[in-house]
Amino acid sequence: MNRGSGTISGTHHNAAAAASGERAAPVRVEVGDGPGLRAPSIAVLMVTWNRKGPLNQILGSLARQTYPVSRLDLVVVDNASTDGTLEALAERWRPERIVENPTRAAHEPEFSAPRGTGPGPNLGGFRSFTVVRNHVNFGGCGGFNTAFAYADRVLDGADRTGIDRPDYVWLVDDDADLPPDALERLVETAERDASVGIVGSRTVDMADRETTIETTIYFDHERGLMSDEPGAEHRLAASHREWIAKVGATKGRRSYSGLRDVDVVSACSLLARWSGVKKVGFWDYRYFIYCDDADWCLRFAKAGYRVVLNLDALVYHTPWHHKLTPARAYYAQRNMLWLLQKLLPAGEVKRVTLRRLGGALKDGLHAALHRRLFHAEIYRRTAADVTSTRWGKLDNDGPAPEDVVPGLERIGALRAGRTIAVMCGRHESPRWADELRAKVSQRLAELGRDESGPDWVYIIRNDIPDPTAGLRDEVTGKVAERVVYSFRKRSKMLRRQVGFFFSPPTAVVVFDQSNDFPLYRGAWNVHIDRRQPGKAQIERDGLGPRLAYAARWLPTAVSSVLYAWRVGPYVPKGRYG
Repeated sequence: MNRGSGTISGTHHNAAAAASGERAAPVRVEVGDGPGLRAPSIAVLMVTWNRKGPLNQILGSLARQTYPVSRLDLVVVDNASTDGTLEALAERWRPERIVENPTRAAHEPEFSAPRGTGPGPNLGGFRSFTVVRNHVNFGGCGGFNTAFAYADRVLDGADRTGIDRPDYVWLVDDDADLPPDALERLVETAERDASVGIVGSRTVDMADRETTIETTIYFDHERGLMSDEPGAEHRLAASHREWIAKVGATKGRRSYSGLRDVDVVSACSLLARWSGVKKVGFWDYRYFIYCDDADWCLRFAKAGYRVVLNLDALVYHTPWHHKLTPARAYYAQRNMLWLLQKLLPAGEVKRVTLRRLGGALKDGLHAALHRRLFHAEIYRRTAADVTSTRWGKLDNDGPAPEDVVPGLERIGALRAGRTIAVMCGRHESPRWADELRAKVSQRLAELGRDESGPDWVYIIRNDIPDPTAGLRDEVTGKVAERVVYSFRKRSKMLRRQVGFFFSPPTAVVVFDQSNDFPLYRGAWNVHIDRRQPGKAQIERDGLGPRLAYAARWLPTAVSSVLYAWRVGPYVPKGRYG
């Protein structure tokens, strides 16, 4: 395609071939600026929050698209960033308009009159570039709703001035990267068939650009789960099996090409037909993050549109599970239940609601008994917020992170005679424990307390390799004690608990919120996310905090049962959901 001509040249493949994943004989498609022909107008929508570094990368990849950038109206929604994102955008890209949105609710936008950033057009070559600055962080869901509302009001409304109405909106994540032909391939797919409402991209690992991390996504209504394999009764099960027989698997270092009909595509690169958006509506305002794109795709399908994955249209992205936190799990569970309440009949809604709320409460009890109290509270809040219909952002996702070694000093865990216990229930845990112990030893050496530090205990499962067992610390000369337990309840809940009853540790370290040993005594929990090993979330534990949790948990359990008994299918009101 000629980048400047406004003409798209592509290949057409019939619908039957698309559904089966096979390529049919190519048919030329021409879309251009001649009589009766034009390159479709695209509103590119992006949401950002404190990512001014990655944002430059994705904006650069948008400016390098082979699709005519003169047909792109870029709208970046800044979700109340505090890292200078707005200033960096103004300096580096010089958007024509900056618009303030001071509303406290994402589905009730209040756009100010635009202000400019300087003379001349934007520096990306886009037809227009607007930054909408939200005064509140509305999450990805609320941010995209802000962008939809702006596109509807300004690009396709009374405020439109000399700009073609959008034919499509292209949703792009602010931490993604794109090859130059990404948009061209998405538009080609949508232009072939007016019944296509949404086209998504194949996701490739940002750090390993030969490895596909996401292709097909199907929705299991019975279990309320999304999977890369359809259930046996799914309408696409047979064609999916035929496709897998040819390509081998849905992920990995494999060659993928063609189109696949699916239930869901990811919003990290998603092209939607604007007339379909006007018909289906915007995103469910309750979600904040997670399930919003899945919900939207399922609503498009319910309205009669095809949802299609173009395997040749790539997006480079970080695997989603690398971003998973207890708070993100809260959104995923809460929002999935709300999504299911839109899809299931009345009897099923009650059964699924009770089962899922019960599962969250059960997970909360398990977390509370395994040194994960703030995680337990998030599980409880999942159920509580569903029953009270509390939407939007979770208002408490645990203690504020602090530097791990000063944090251990603050709670008195580094004094002589104190004990730090480290939970080692994963294969990497002993190595992580050794690294933490070395940091503490270094700090003690700096303070001149080489031989007066705390004692260490590694509580380690018997199937975990432990190569440094018995080795002395180079600074203190001490050996970390090992307490080895097995999967059996008698081992974990009785035999290995006795010594800790008489000599409980001051601090109990848990890595990545993963622990299967129910240590009953210990004053503090120190939670370390290995993506930020120098930081920790530190919380009080013990009989008092656990009883307080139980006092909150019991009323939530009762309200969950009552809620499940009276709940029915959810019928959205208005365009937001």
